[in-house]
Amino acid sequence: MSSLNTEFFRQTSQVRFELFVNHIKREQACFVLADPEGCLILEVAQEQVLPIWPTAEMANEWASKEHEGFSAMEISAADLTEKWLPGMTNDGFSVGVAPNMAGEGIVLQAAELLNDLQR
Repeated sequence: MSSLNTEFFRQTSQVRFELFVNHIKREQACFVLADPEGCLILEVAQEQVLPIWPTAEMANEWASKEHEGFSAMEISAADLTEKWLPGMTNDGFSVGVAPNMAGEGIVLQAAELLNDLQR
């Protein structure tokens, strides 16, 4: 794992969330994990959660632990805010923002992340 990823994953969930939001606003992209069947969706406390990271390297690092066969797929900020998050809101999905290697991270409704990104 790169030292940048190690430093990022050592931050608290709240700090990782804020870094993620700032990253999307600046870099205009984020990453999910996908395989030929579709995107990785986790069940967390009976919620369907899409984990999402600021970089492909972080997503791939996370996948290498327990989700072999999945790899990073880029989503532009425009697609995230105009298609993905509204669709996920309609379907009742949540977002797991930048979970660390232990799987800890902020889980919130897709509409909440959309509001944070539009501020």
